[in-house]
Amino acid sequence: MGRVEQVNRDPYFLGKVTRVVRFGSMLTPETEQLSDVALAVEIASKETDFDRARVKNLERVEALVAAGHRFRNFLEQEGHWYWEIFGFLKGRSRVISLADYAGEKTFVLAVPHRFLIGQRENIAMQSVPSTPARAARNRRPHDCPF
Repeated sequence: MGRVEQVNRDPYFLGKVTRVVRFGSMLTPETEQLSDVALAVEIASKETDFDRARVKNLERVEALVAAGHRFRNFLEQEGHWYWEIFGFLKGRSRVISLADYAGEKTFVLAVPHRFLIGQRENIAMQSVPSTPARAARNRRPHDCPF
């Protein structure tokens, strides 16, 4: 949580953490051995204007390239502000497991969870579609040549 506060306070970071949700085995009382701390985080840009936020990110990317950092592709450059925060929050810890809240929302809210930062969100749980019964297959007659 200290790293989250540092990201939100430090002007170096181009984004802020708006939601942190703890989920998984840490919240189930019957679990005897804990494996990791599973957290889902939601990150938003500190800059409200999309174009200015993109320019700031590209300036950061250009400075890193000039310093010798190599990006694998265009998407890594465009999302650098986001992945920089994600990496800082993880801090090379083997115990912390981070997930993107926006992408994993339905899973996170379906298992035991607790909101540490941000507003609780309720979503309509979708029912799992049932598997349709298999249709009877028509068999070829025994005397069929193929």
